[in-house]
Amino acid sequence: MTSEVEWRRKWKPGLEAFPWQPIRINDVTYLLKYQFTTDSYGVLLTDFTKFWKEELSDKSLMKRIKELNPGIEAPLVRILDQIKSVLDKTQQDPHTSIKLSQKQDDVTLSLKSRLAGMPFVWNFHCKHAESNIATEHLTIPLMAMVSELNRRQQELVKIIESKDKQIEDYKSQGAKCSRKHFETPTFVETAFEMSMMTSKSFDNHMKDVELKTFNSKNQDMYRQIMSKRAFINRSPGKDKPDNDGLIDDSITTDYHPKSTSSSSSQSWGNSRLPPSLQPSPTKKTPSPSKSSDTTPDTSPVKDSELLRRQALERRLEMEENKKIEKTKKKKKIGF
Repeated sequence: MTSEVEWRRKWKPGLEAFPWQPIRINDVTYLLKYQFTTDSYGVLLTDFTKFWKEELSDKSLMKRIKELNPGIEAPLVRILDQIKSVLDKTQQDPHTSIKLSQKQDDVTLSLKSRLAGMPFVWNFHCKHAESNIATEHLTIPLMAMVSELNRRQQELVKIIESKDKQIEDYKSQGAKCSRKHFETPTFVETAFEMSMMTSKSFDNHMKDVELKTFNSKNQDMYRQIMSKRAFINRSPGKDKPDNDGLIDDSITTDYHPKSTSSSSSQSWGNSRLPPSLQPSPTKKTPSPSKSSDTTPDTSPVKDSELLRRQALERRLEMEENKKIEKTKKKKKIGF
């Protein structure tokens, strides 16, 4: 099985893995996400009711650049970086602006900025997106974020409770705080939840919640969740190891077949045998449980291969047992 670290090195995330960011246009809050490459981009916009999307690359991208900015000569990578920088809000100057206009089911997102001292204009012509966009890009990720935040909160509660026990132990041995205002009351989860519900910050946080939901920390969590979901839902066929790699010619054949149970010797199916040992379409392959003197079709090569496989199987079992014993020892030491 491919490890997650190895998988992440090869993984090419799509637009769904990029986080939303809140954006205010004409006093209305929208959510915007985008993905830029060296020669293309994908943009997704929502007003929490409808979703609009545009993907542009290659010739269509170059054509729009010439239409909107005929006087600017710059590499495509530089143009895309300029567009992305405006969306990232990295250019905070009076020459930068974002406007939105809607026509029927489609919207146009217009950007104005300056590139190398010259006016630069860009328009995203976003079409109404399919219905499953809301589920894949917003609903399920938000549910996963709530669930993950709840899990992390429970872990923090456990840590705080253990810290309280540690403090009580110090106090029982005569330890005291150097300053009285450093002292904290014993943590009670239910009391904490009630105080959060009745606090003024709760009321303030519910205002402009659209802007606060996807702050920098939650954007990072969105990335973590979407990459984790992609790893969990990856195609299992791509991660299967090569079974031929399990055969090691350096393994000795001193292991006697009588010391292996019949189930062990039969666990190697024909699909894992090399071509020389595959069953013939006209002849039946003798069962490995039969002895060599009662099976005339059994050759010394097949017997040797069977012994080697049995020895390999035995070695793998021994290695697994060693791992289990080490785990048990660690647990004992921990206690």
